[in-house]
Amino acid sequence: MPMEQGFFSTGLPYLAFGTGTPLVYLSDFTMTHTVPRPGAQRVAAARLVRPFVSAGYRVFWTNRRPGMVPGTTMGEIAGEHAAALREQFGRPVPVVAHGTGGSVALQLAVDHPTGVISRLVLAGAAHALGPVGRRFHRDMLAAAERGRSAMHRAAPAITRDPLLRGLLVVPLWIAGRFDRPPADHSDMKAMLLAEDAFDVHDRLHRVAVPVLVVWGARDHLWPTEMFRQTADAIPGAKGIEYQRAGHSVVSRADFFRDATAFLKAA
Repeated sequence: MPMEQGFFSTGLPYLAFGTGTPLVYLSDFTMTHTVPRPGAQRVAAARLVRPFVSAGYRVFWTNRRPGMVPGTTMGEIAGEHAAALREQFGRPVPVVAHGTGGSVALQLAVDHPTGVISRLVLAGAAHALGPVGRRFHRDMLAAAERGRSAMHRAAPAITRDPLLRGLLVVPLWIAGRFDRPPADHSDMKAMLLAEDAFDVHDRLHRVAVPVLVVWGARDHLWPTEMFRQTADAIPGAKGIEYQRAGHSVVSRADFFRDATAFLKAA
């Protein structure tokens, strides 16, 4: 796929894949606010967006701004995204957002209900962070302060199956040995703190664009009820639950099928 690396006007880094109608993909949590490195990380990002490229979109895989200061609010982060997208595209664009990117997208849709987003696909994200997600955030931040990884604590976020969680601890611990947090983890800390304080449930009625909320029944970061509450509180929103999916719902073929159909609906 044709690919271009760059920055939006407010400093948000992106990788643009393909040609066609612009579509912004807001990524899940990353330890650094950079684009995926060449190699396995970039291949994984390309795999996530390829079906949208095939559907005729030019996909801007987007991360948060590097150099974020701890204490930055989700509202300020959403404001940076609104300014960037308005200047880059000059009109509302479709947005697909996963995990932490979904939190940013919901804040964006609440604070800037018109002129930025045309249609929103919200994947594995809700109006606030779930209780398991909050504990995992605290674990990651505490480990980063000691220069260590908390990857082995991600097992509850991957599956609800207690046997499988036990089997995942060792490989995740090994993976964490090769993916330690950076020495300067201020971006990571700023985003974790901002998302921990994020909650727009009482303002979801302000969302004025069509929204599709999709989630996996096995996503343990949020109780299933929180996804349903989010879909129910957004005017006209549609919700889809995939029974055999977890947090990585965006890698499923049926997700691409449902998301693309929603984005192309009149």
